[in-house]
Amino acid sequence: MPSADTQRIIQGDTIVASQPQALLAELSEDAATGRIAEIYDKIRRFSGVPYVSSLQRYLATMPGVLEWAWDAVRPAMVSGAIPETGWRLARSVRLSPAAPIDQATLRAWGIDSGALAAIRNIAENFVRVSPVNLMTGACLAQLLNGASPSGPGFPNTWTPPAMLPPMPGNADPASLPPDHRAVLMRFATEVDGRPFLPALYRQIAHWPAVLSWLADELAPRFAAPATATARTDFRAAAREAAPDIVARLPGVPDCAPPDADTTRRVLATIDRYAETSPEMTMFGQLILDALPEVRAS
Repeated sequence: MPSADTQRIIQGDTIVASQPQALLAELSEDAATGRIAEIYDKIRRFSGVPYVSSLQRYLATMPGVLEWAWDAVRPAMVSGAIPETGWRLARSVRLSPAAPIDQATLRAWGIDSGALAAIRNIAENFVRVSPVNLMTGACLAQLLNGASPSGPGFPNTWTPPAMLPPMPGNADPASLPPDHRAVLMRFATEVDGRPFLPALYRQIAHWPAVLSWLADELAPRFAAPATATARTDFRAAAREAAPDIVARLPGVPDCAPPDADTTRRVLATIDRYAETSPEMTMFGQLILDALPEVRAS
């Protein structure tokens, strides 16, 4: 949801700054090595998506934080407790549908069957991963706020779903033409004091006409009461489910938890994701419902 700080970056569709501000720090997947690379691989596998979300990539920029976080929630991830809980809660999260987009409109936008399949796959990725991020953040918040579980653990018999196909990658706002960048920046929010563009929109930005449609479709929804209610209810349901999951964890990592300042930053970031993750779930599903199915060739 665009924040007040975003309005200092853009006015309407016009970027005020001559250059986009640096986005939220992250450790990219191709730059990850050693233990971080191993954790990234496990996150992909047990989330059922072919990429690592910006939440974890951000945690990886702080020494030892992603390692601590993964070790803390790993039993609940690999057993399916976190993913399945997130997906179960997400099934009740819906907004009023957008008007369907017909094939004639897609052709006018230059969207062929390959592009349609790619766009639908992007939406499916976010509908799948966002509830996992929401539940992961809710469980981490419990631990960072002092929970000290000593539960029985979880059975390791869960098989994650088949991984979805890869996505095209996030568009770099700095490389986009000014008018295209201005549309993308309509989705900007703020995390840890820096502009943040949820990856759903950066992925869709490879198709400017679809991004423009989405910006116009979502603009009135960001602050709509129905969106706020759905967002709040999903976030509250995740927070209510987290204590039971955390209580079953066998313990906390042997290594030291993040220090007080880092904990504050991580909790603030988790809280921000608790707003954007429900939106990614709802808006990803809205895209899927509006677009036609890919016709078999």
